[in-house]
Amino acid sequence: MIAGGSTFLRFRHRSDPHLCESTRLARFRSRFDLLDPVHPFFQVSSFESSKAEHKPISLLISDIPAGAKYFTTRAGAGAAKLDLAETARWVIHCQAFDFSGIKTGDPRDPRTKSGKGYPIGVGWAGQLGGVLFEGRTLFQTLMLNTVLRTSDSSALVPDDLPVWERAHPCVGERADGPPAGVADLLTWQSRRIHIKYEGRFAVGVIVGIGDPVDSHNRQSVEFMTRWRYSDVQSKKFGEPRYFPKSFSPDRGLWRGVEGLLADTAPAPGKPKDLAPGTSDWLDILLYHEILNGADSVRPHAFALEYITQSSVIGAAVDDQLNLRIALFGRTGEGRQYAADAVKAADLAVAAVVQLAGTLAEAAGGKADGPRTTARARGFFALDQPFRQWIADLGASGDYDAYLDHWQREARFVVSKIGRELIEQSGASAWKGRMVGERWLDTAIASGYFWGALRKALPNAFSEESNAS
Repeated sequence: MIAGGSTFLRFRHRSDPHLCESTRLARFRSRFDLLDPVHPFFQVSSFESSKAEHKPISLLISDIPAGAKYFTTRAGAGAAKLDLAETARWVIHCQAFDFSGIKTGDPRDPRTKSGKGYPIGVGWAGQLGGVLFEGRTLFQTLMLNTVLRTSDSSALVPDDLPVWERAHPCVGERADGPPAGVADLLTWQSRRIHIKYEGRFAVGVIVGIGDPVDSHNRQSVEFMTRWRYSDVQSKKFGEPRYFPKSFSPDRGLWRGVEGLLADTAPAPGKPKDLAPGTSDWLDILLYHEILNGADSVRPHAFALEYITQSSVIGAAVDDQLNLRIALFGRTGEGRQYAADAVKAADLAVAAVVQLAGTLAEAAGGKADGPRTTARARGFFALDQPFRQWIADLGASGDYDAYLDHWQREARFVVSKIGRELIEQSGASAWKGRMVGERWLDTAIASGYFWGALRKALPNAFSEESNAS
């Protein structure tokens, strides 16, 4: 039995989230008090600016712009003060996701220059493409994301302690180096925060720079993100370097589903990106029959996209899938079929993108705009069908038949878009013209499209089918 396996088995069918840790946490009860005068939760009570002034509490609320308050969902009295419960949530959010930029500097912090704390980057969680595996209950969710070991070694570190079990942070940078382990990193204090309270409400705040942390090669202590291999950085520093891999707000989670599944061995001499450590953990639990491959889990992606030198939050990512746990097994066939299905979708959309561009050029226009529109339209149309298809991948052993089903579904969706583009192409495109050294018209564009679609989705076309 793996470490922690008996605990997982004992609680697998329970919905009670209260763990045996409650007794231990009671010893540090005061460290969870926002209003504690000495060591308030996730704050530094002695942190202050040279002018001893506080900024509006709305500074903590990430969806309220710092400048002109256009298009905000919070204003007036709703942004002037926060009750304690909401204050706690925004304090945690600030430590995890605060944007970069110049902050308030405490005169006692050696890093302060002219009353300012200069950028150390966004909060740790803001650097990640966060992946949370959701189970049926809160306890299952906690256990699915609490990695006790990797395929190589134990994930438990003796000196790994959360911030409330360490000496309370001072105004300056901590002196004991990088994160010791998972608990240390999960409670990393990337900011120094001091909140002004009036009664039971927070009305003002100052935020300064806290403890910096390098993002590369933290995969041994950060298990809830994908990791990208950087060839440039690896060559520069003479060692393999991996960096957190975030998500694009414009790209559905399903299009990168292979990157969520437990890693297989890379080809010799070809380092590859790494899946989240939690995916490796699911593979271990599946191998030891602690999890049932027929059960489902929801990978939930969450991330922020920062713009303007990471000083502004530009967009948020919040996406999820339903997947059979069997897909996370390294030795299972399903993972390759999932990757093949995504590749087929990519190639099918590429066919309709080519069609849109060719039709535009045949009509005498530019191809870029129609291609961009067609790409967005194609992936949007395939989004829900793919999510429904992959939710049951692995429910039966006939993967070939299931992949054929997906290709037929993708053909139906993309063919409809292609036919509409052809029908709407207009007289100029039907007439055609020379574009560079080749002649283009609607008939030629249509031929290119159906040929590319047959190549993308070969299983969806029988020998006697006539796609046109």
